[in-house]
Amino acid sequence: MAVIFLIPALFFSVYEMSSLNKDEEMIAEIYQKQLETILFSVNQYSDDALNSWISKTQSYFDVGNDSARNESLQNLMLLNSPIQVIFVVDSVSGSAKIHTFSLDSTLQYTISPALEERLKPSLTEISQLIKYKKSGFQKSIAIPSGHSSLTDRQIVIFISENSTGAYKVTGFVLHPESFIEDFVGPRLQTIAKDQFIISVNRKSSGSLVYSTLSGDSARSGALTKDLWIFPDFTLGIRTQGASLQELVRERTRTNLYLLVGLDVVLIIASVLAFRNIRREVQLAQNKADFVSNVSHEIRTPLALISMFAETLELDRVKSEEKKHEYYSIINKETQRLTGIVNKILNFSQTEANKRPVQPKPVDLSAQLHDVLKTYDFHLKNKGFEYSLEVSGAVRILADTEALTEIIVNLLDNAIKYSPDRKEIILTTGMDKQMGWLAIQDFGVGINKSDQKHIFDKFYRVSSGNLAKSPGTGLGLSLVKQLVEKLNGKISVTSEVGKGSTFMVCFPLAN
Repeated sequence: MAVIFLIPALFFSVYEMSSLNKDEEMIAEIYQKQLETILFSVNQYSDDALNSWISKTQSYFDVGNDSARNESLQNLMLLNSPIQVIFVVDSVSGSAKIHTFSLDSTLQYTISPALEERLKPSLTEISQLIKYKKSGFQKSIAIPSGHSSLTDRQIVIFISENSTGAYKVTGFVLHPESFIEDFVGPRLQTIAKDQFIISVNRKSSGSLVYSTLSGDSARSGALTKDLWIFPDFTLGIRTQGASLQELVRERTRTNLYLLVGLDVVLIIASVLAFRNIRREVQLAQNKADFVSNVSHEIRTPLALISMFAETLELDRVKSEEKKHEYYSIINKETQRLTGIVNKILNFSQTEANKRPVQPKPVDLSAQLHDVLKTYDFHLKNKGFEYSLEVSGAVRILADTEALTEIIVNLLDNAIKYSPDRKEIILTTGMDKQMGWLAIQDFGVGINKSDQKHIFDKFYRVSSGNLAKSPGTGLGLSLVKQLVEKLNGKISVTSEVGKGSTFMVCFPLAN
């Protein structure tokens, strides 16, 4: 599957590598579009700054208190020096009274006639702005100054709406060069860095107004666009240092490196995807085997319980000795069935983090003695001999119930897979910051290839002597989960035909 996925990508990579030299013209066109995008970004930034002023101005006009409104407008002009005058017309007819606000009182009173003269020819534009406003879209337009008192200034108008729903023509008288120097300039420097030279020129005279390159004398850039809010000004951009052709070749080399890197990433991703898919398929197979094994494990004791219970119920057993034997079998199979169900429930609760553990100082050797005292009959009943080698008190941090379950599961495992030499050795000790417990059996052992999977969920060895023993495939997975919840580690060393040793380590208690 991974190969099938990679073949088209590799063919495409080979094709792209062979055609990179032919694509320089296309890359140059792309580069040109990138320059256009930069100029668009600058224009959008300028437009956003203007829209921010418009939004603030409208909110100030909504204030009922004249003193508070005037103070807010003055603060806006103080913080934004390009705004020289803010004005509002009582109606949208263009012939109503104009109210002006400015930090320059002389300009404030002398500019009204010029504004009135410039607004009258703009009724068509004002009507269009009203339509936009009614549609819920705030738009502004720049209109020519064309008056001696407005030389080197730009009028920008928009429509505001007061609390009663009446529309008013509102606007700014801006100083373009100040706006370019204070607002556009820092943005241009950020964009240009050491790669581009971005300049602003006056269209009517061709004079340079601003450039990101100190001492720049060029009249325009390699690519120019109008500055939206100031129609008489253009933005120009050109490369710094290397020519466009050199940049294209550099871009070609970069694309080649990226293509090779992409292929490497695709190969790694394909390998990882294949491994994950294989793991998921294996897990699905293990689950199917688990269901099959559990069904078989449960069916057997149920069949025996049902058969002997029916025999007793029909009073077919006359001797008390036989009755006692049947009762014993029913009890034994019930316990076996209970053990299977409890193991499944414990595994489910542990995996879902619904089984809390509370680590506390525990004497590992003493706990092991207690488990063996309870488990002694079961071991001897199965014909096993065991020896215990403890090195004094080994105080670890563990949950008593979880620790008991870990030991019992490992002992069950040793019993199940030791059909011939029935001997178990249990050892405790300390190493650095860990206390450990080792359980050694002399059973069938585990293949090297299976040792890394035996702690996986639902995994059961499918070949050899191990495959012949019944089980659910949950015991060792449950042990590993409990050990990890207690911040411990578990490992196994095993050789086929010679047995296995499971070692569990836990943090020492201070």
